Amino acid sequence: MAEKQSAGREALVETEAVSFFDRETGPFFRKVDWNAFWTTFIISLGAYWYTLAPTVTLEDSGELAVASDYLGVPHPPGYPIWSLLTWFFQWIFGWVRYNGNPNPAWGVGFSSAVFGAASCAVLAILISRSGADMLRSMKRATDVLGLKTEALICWVGGVTGGLLFAFSPVLWSQSVIVEVYSLNALFLSLIILLTYRWMCRPREDYLLYLTAFLFGLGFTNHQSIVFAGLGLAAAIWFRDRRLFRDCMAAGCLAIAGYLMWKASLLKGPLPDAALRQKQLTVMMSLVFLISPAGLFLIERRLFTEWKRVTIIVASLLLGLSFYAYLPFSSEQNPPINWGYPRTTEGFKHAFTRGQYEKIDPVANLKHAAQNPGHFLALLNTVIFNPRDFISVVAQFMWWISALVLLIPPFLRAIDRRARNWLAVTFLTFISLTVIFLIFQYPQLDVQTLFIGRVQYIQAHAVFALWIAYGLIFGLTWIETLAGGRGAAKYVGIVAVALIPLAPVLRNAYDDEYLKIVGGVEQNGHDFGWQFGNWQLQGEEGIRADFQHEMSPEEFEKEWAAYPTPGYPPPMGTNAIFYGGTDPGRFVPTYMIYCAKVRTDVYLITQNALADNTYMSVMRDLYGDTIWIPSQQDSNFAFQQYVEDVQAGRIPAGADVQFQDGRVSVQGVQGVMMINGILAKMIFEANKHKHPFYVEESYVIPWMYPYLEPHGLIMEINSEPLPGLSPEVVANDRKFWDWYAERLLKNPKFERDVVARKTFSKLRGAIAGIYAFRRMFDEAEYAFQQAIDLYPLSPEANFRLADVHMQQREFTNARMLIEKFLKLDPANTKVAEFLGQIQETEKADLRRVELEGVFASGQGELNAAMELADLYNKLRMDGPFQSLTMNILNDTNIPANYYLMVAKMYFDSKRMDLLAHALQRYLSRDAGDARIWVELAATQIMLQQLDRAFASLQQAIQLGGEQAREAVRKDNRFESVREHPQYKALVPALRTTLPMMKLPSNLPMF
Repeated sequence: MAEKQSAGREALVETEAVSFFDRETGPFFRKVDWNAFWTTFIISLGAYWYTLAPTVTLEDSGELAVASDYLGVPHPPGYPIWSLLTWFFQWIFGWVRYNGNPNPAWGVGFSSAVFGAASCAVLAILISRSGADMLRSMKRATDVLGLKTEALICWVGGVTGGLLFAFSPVLWSQSVIVEVYSLNALFLSLIILLTYRWMCRPREDYLLYLTAFLFGLGFTNHQSIVFAGLGLAAAIWFRDRRLFRDCMAAGCLAIAGYLMWKASLLKGPLPDAALRQKQLTVMMSLVFLISPAGLFLIERRLFTEWKRVTIIVASLLLGLSFYAYLPFSSEQNPPINWGYPRTTEGFKHAFTRGQYEKIDPVANLKHAAQNPGHFLALLNTVIFNPRDFISVVAQFMWWISALVLLIPPFLRAIDRRARNWLAVTFLTFISLTVIFLIFQYPQLDVQTLFIGRVQYIQAHAVFALWIAYGLIFGLTWIETLAGGRGAAKYVGIVAVALIPLAPVLRNAYDDEYLKIVGGVEQNGHDFGWQFGNWQLQGEEGIRADFQHEMSPEEFEKEWAAYPTPGYPPPMGTNAIFYGGTDPGRFVPTYMIYCAKVRTDVYLITQNALADNTYMSVMRDLYGDTIWIPSQQDSNFAFQQYVEDVQAGRIPAGADVQFQDGRVSVQGVQGVMMINGILAKMIFEANKHKHPFYVEESYVIPWMYPYLEPHGLIMEINSEPLPGLSPEVVANDRKFWDWYAERLLKNPKFERDVVARKTFSKLRGAIAGIYAFRRMFDEAEYAFQQAIDLYPLSPEANFRLADVHMQQREFTNARMLIEKFLKLDPANTKVAEFLGQIQETEKADLRRVELEGVFASGQGELNAAMELADLYNKLRMDGPFQSLTMNILNDTNIPANYYLMVAKMYFDSKRMDLLAHALQRYLSRDAGDARIWVELAATQIMLQQLDRAFASLQQAIQLGGEQAREAVRKDNRFESVREHPQYKALVPALRTTLPMMKLPSNLPMF
């Protein structure tokens, strides 16, 4: 009787379980699903809390922490929801301090931990519930497993999948610092969870509306979430075709409206290319406009679900409406006010990610089609490669990732609804990887891949979901084979539960892994604090930190070994600090505004001075107390750069485009030239009242004569220095010997790739001062320290190789770059540089050979020209000038050799020598109008206007109106267009005469 009652109770439980999965209303998740959620959340959060950074770190941490603390505007897309949510965390944990200073970075960092743990927990509950649904659809598995075993398998699958995601390198690393990506992972997890629930209960429309809201909200946090939209569209296709049809129709109309609006912006007379673009845009808008008619013809119905579509769109827009935070925040003038979105231009700049390189998926797709091998290499690197630690597979280790291969054998056993769900996840993954890759299209070098790895965190979540399904199917298969008897299931479940320890152990002990991506933990990592505090406070900051961190006995012992008492001194009062790299501008900003260290210091970003929106922020923050360039001053700097480029005085260094009366500059080097002009203006206006310092990102040449080492950074003296004093050089070497040894002996530093990069960059920047002053021994020593701090630094290796080449040590340079290429074999720039070194080495051997020929008295003119060209390429200025002058002074050679020498001078940017070479040619052939034009343009570059106009007059006398027309089209004469003598010689004409073939921008060279 008791056995019958027990059997009856089990049957009743089984029946209730089956009915639970078939419910259309009521609770969706079982108790065991929630157990998986909380188990994963507690373990993940505990691990993240234990490995959480104690204070500000490097990269974007300082910027984001200040934005959270002040409710500011971080870099595009502005992260409004992130800023609002994290503000509450820093407010709640406002009592946390670091070395006696306010420490909002800890509270904001803890929010990353909470978001990351929550994303893993959401993934776990999804795996547990959807895994049970799939097992329920397998009749044989249901019969064998029983309710308890099924629940246990789903629970362990959910927890294991969630913890594998938690301990994947990217999510773990982003959940223990101040960053936005763990919140991004949470949005993706919530979206796919709600999508699955709606697919199970499609009548609950509120789930779809909530999903659309979260989709819009997630877009404000990171726009890459838009690529998850393909999976959501697939879910609607599988469960509600009428709704899918109407959503497609609404989307087509929205795209048509956008394209029409975009076409309407192109007004007035347009160049042919712009006109064709407008016509194409109009045509595409018409295609999208009539597309709903095609959908109507399929079923003779359209917009039958218009109410639901309207609510979906409204929910999406409600999520996007958080962008309204940006102008409101900007209006409050916070210290982080990126893009100045209080203005229309600034808001557009933030929303469209205007600061970043323009994305061109069409061009990328064409390149992929034309170079399939390259694209396959990209796919392999981003998705499959198990050895580079960047790919999706490498996030979970290859043997764990291989568990996804257990899914295909079960596809026929599960029902259509489960297969549809797997199809949705597959399309989501493809969109988050393959399609996203077309948009991102990264280079394959180590640095680019390391920076871009966080962009694929959403794909990591989907892949962890698949691994968990593979585990569930695998355990089910084992239990089915065992017939539900024996200890097989318990052994399997324990083994599965232990799998998340594998990535933890890899993070602890895998040396190759640590070399590329470093350890993910940040507990005890105070390198961000050292970076900021020791720059601002110098030796006083070092001393104060040691006193906080050490016992009195330890401090006395440590401080007695400090090699340079009094060096580096703190920044001067009311100093102006040019920050360069991301940590160089963001960490000091955090120290000044959040940690309240040296609040008198003015922090200005050297890389953004050419950005009008950034200068508006600077004028609001500092304009009342220091001189900041006005809009007119910025325009003057831009105009000066353009005039110098047009006149040929400087290389463009960028893509300079003149269209419709407007000039645009695209390219790092060109923009940095404008930044340099503005930085010089700020320096000259304020140097008499404020000391200046710089943490260098890109080189700004005018600074070098003023620079001397100042601990971690460099001081810009008010006047150029004749040289570096022995005391300064000695202090710099002693300080960095002490600091580099201290860092390299710290196991935490050895495991922190970002810190290694950052401090390597600091040492390399100081080494650049020695290289500029041709103090090669000191330069080599400092660059080698930079390489020791981070052997994978391209900049340190390249610049040390350049120092070797300046000393004609080509073999040393080649060996250095060959060694570096082995460390970063996919970096095409390294291979190109190595090729240049090898060519230079060959050229030097040829130089020695030719010098031997001339030493024996057997040289001839062509050999002399070849040798001169080699001297020029090898940057041997003295021999180059001596030999070319000898050639120019030879009156017995053909005149065209003078022009060949002139080309060499032009290539070496020696305008004074170029003018001399052209004059030598004209002394032999004074009737060549082309060369008179070239001489006039060269003299304008040299500011020799009287001579220039005399040469121009001679050219016009010889070339007539055709010469005038050529000059009108020559940009090198732009700076003198309004000069009276120019107007007299080259009056403006309304008609264009036929042109003779006169040069523009020196095509003859």
